[in-house]
Amino acid sequence: MSSVLEKTLSGLVNSLLGPAGSKGTVSQGLVGVPGLKNVSLGLISFVEKLQAAKRISKQEEDHCLEHESKEWMKLLSSPGVCSSLVADILCRALIAHVHGYPLPSLHIHAIKLTQSSEVLYKKMGYLFVSQSLGPGSELTLLLVNTVQRDLTAPSVLQVAASIAALPVIITPDLTPAIITPLTHCLAHQQAYIRRRAAVMMGVMAKRCGEELFSTAGDQIPHLLHLLTNHDPGVALSAIMSLAKVYKACGQQKLDLHDQVAKSASHMLAQAVNGALPRDYQVNALPAPFVQIQMMRVLQLLSDREWQPPKEVIEALHLVLGQPWGGKEVALYSVLLECVFTITTMPYHDALVTSALKVVLGFLKSSNVDLKYVGLKALASVFSVLEEALTPSHLEAVLDCLYHSDKNLQAKTLRLLCAMANTHNYQAVCSTLLEFCGRTEGQMTQKAILEELSSILAKYCRDVMWCVDFVTPLIIGSLIPEKSLTDTIVHVLELGFNEGFSEEKNIKSTTEASQELLLKIFSKEKLSLVYINLIASVLNLQYSRDPKQVSKYFTDLFLEKLLPESNLNEKDVSVFKCLKNIGLNDEMVRLDIICYLQTIIKSNNFGLIFRELANDICLWLGYPNLSVQVIKNQDNILCQKAQTDLTLSFLDDYVIEALEGGAIPFKPFSVSQNNSSFEEKANNGFHETYLSTSTVPSVASDDAQSSAPSTSTHLTASTSVNNAILSRSMLACGKRMWSNEGRIQQKLEGEASVGSTADFSLKSVGQNGNNFPLNDDDENDDMTEVSVELADEAQEDKQKEQDTLSLQRSQLTQALLAGLGMTKSK
Repeated sequence: MSSVLEKTLSGLVNSLLGPAGSKGTVSQGLVGVPGLKNVSLGLISFVEKLQAAKRISKQEEDHCLEHESKEWMKLLSSPGVCSSLVADILCRALIAHVHGYPLPSLHIHAIKLTQSSEVLYKKMGYLFVSQSLGPGSELTLLLVNTVQRDLTAPSVLQVAASIAALPVIITPDLTPAIITPLTHCLAHQQAYIRRRAAVMMGVMAKRCGEELFSTAGDQIPHLLHLLTNHDPGVALSAIMSLAKVYKACGQQKLDLHDQVAKSASHMLAQAVNGALPRDYQVNALPAPFVQIQMMRVLQLLSDREWQPPKEVIEALHLVLGQPWGGKEVALYSVLLECVFTITTMPYHDALVTSALKVVLGFLKSSNVDLKYVGLKALASVFSVLEEALTPSHLEAVLDCLYHSDKNLQAKTLRLLCAMANTHNYQAVCSTLLEFCGRTEGQMTQKAILEELSSILAKYCRDVMWCVDFVTPLIIGSLIPEKSLTDTIVHVLELGFNEGFSEEKNIKSTTEASQELLLKIFSKEKLSLVYINLIASVLNLQYSRDPKQVSKYFTDLFLEKLLPESNLNEKDVSVFKCLKNIGLNDEMVRLDIICYLQTIIKSNNFGLIFRELANDICLWLGYPNLSVQVIKNQDNILCQKAQTDLTLSFLDDYVIEALEGGAIPFKPFSVSQNNSSFEEKANNGFHETYLSTSTVPSVASDDAQSSAPSTSTHLTASTSVNNAILSRSMLACGKRMWSNEGRIQQKLEGEASVGSTADFSLKSVGQNGNNFPLNDDDENDDMTEVSVELADEAQEDKQKEQDTLSLQRSQLTQALLAGLGMTKSK
């Protein structure tokens, strides 16, 4: 819209003032120009200023527009401003807008101008609103009544101006207020109004969807009536709008599907046969844009379960049967759109054959642009029509690959990578590798190798072929690409894991891995990438069957590794391989431990690296237990053994420990919260102590006389406090353990715990001569208070303990399983 507006205004100015470079005053430009009474001199002066400032510099143009915008605001803020002046200022603002400057805040003046009785001013107001406001703007609410009135106006220009502003106003909220007068415009006498109204119906259906039919649905019969209109433009707009209506509300309007498809195919056949007016033709090609629009309508209606009518098939055959050649670009666009349309429809042998012939013609064309079109068409149809492709298509693609045009080569490479699948990945990889050998650019070679790696990792299942294919690429370089080494390890891992049920596949995978190791060890010097690759392959063999790993390979690996000092914490596979070798080969276990000890004691390595070495030493320090843990870990990860997360096998031990006075361990996060519990216990103890050790008295003298007694027995109270805390924490721990559902409360245990605590209290009372412990009831009261406080603290953390007990990592489960602590079903 902005480009059209700019050309229109530029043509207007040039017709008034002549070429931009000509000099002269305004009066000189006005001489001999007819119709100048409708052109404002202020507008002409503004255009001259803007062109002069633009010739000087960009800064001068900015300064000119800034000054002019301030003048506009002054003029519009003056009282009694006329509509002609407002229209003139809005026109200047639009000229500034097409030059790339934002529109000033003149929306209210434009909305007021739309209410003018003059059609010219009304059109200017609608034009400014359509350029400055967007759909959903709150200011569009002020236009609803004006648009309703203008849509039903007798003036054709007034109706056309209001329809042009509808794209800004159409929203789901404002649709009920506009749809009725717009529906009446579908039956207008002028064809232009009918065509524009039909287009707005399509816009409304796209934005509002099903809400369009919840308010009013009587516009569909009017659109169907327009399908038989004598004006092709009106019928074309009605077909496109009906397709959008069906797409937005397909479930409610299923009867529209075949009817719209037949109308679109009928219009398409008319366009191909040249039955439309000559105004639709482009050179000698009959209505190419109408053909493209109708095929896009068919794409909108198509799906895999749809059975297209025979009219649709016949129309597409007519499109593909057009004689093509020469320089008619519009015809190639029509054929490409037809190929896209066929791919969206259910499979049809004749249409598919004709479409593939068109694609092959594009690929074999001598024009580079048409080759681009062929590659794009082949990329779109490959996933759908893969089985129908012929060797001729692959040969044509290879011709494009070896074309001299670099951009065409890059596009062909991307197409080949996209065409790879489980059936043709070997041919695609061979082609890419051959092209990689011919090209000289290092970046291109690296990109091709990365694509090769991704294709092999995604589709390759033939381990032996992959090893034979990738090994020359790995061995041929001093430092191979990491993507290639990762890919070959991934393929070997798939071969070992997916071949458990087939011994033949396992054997071939093992042979392929051994062949790869032999070829790598044949090199005199191995870089760190090779060492990691060897370690990964050996780890895969150990995971399959440790007894089948050749000692020859492990000895060579240690021989190459032990002098290596460039390891870092990222080489996890190397450490894992050292652990596997040390656990399965007793002869080299001490050598590995010594090597790791040197790493641990050296300050040349980082802390993480030394911790990894220390972990391996711990594993190798207890080989029998480590082997059992690893075995049970594999069983747990493979779900061959069930882990008892409740630790029910520890019930007897827990009961015995609690009866003996033990306290359950609490994590640091829980032990921090124990401080509040201890404070509560201390407060409770002091309250109980004061109530039992002091004699209640109303007089202040008695209270003062009891104060020395309280301070005298501070040591005794501290001892009793510790004893009570021990007793309460014991009860708290026992209660927490029993609430987990692991053990039941035992009367004997409780009695023993209580007796032990009572004995401790009595002993404390005997040591403190002045502490008033008269009978066992007072001891029980203090104990009950402490236990209640412990219960309150424990209930707040009970849910957190339940969650922590279930969130065990796989490593913890593996360690428990290795110690024989799994509970089978």
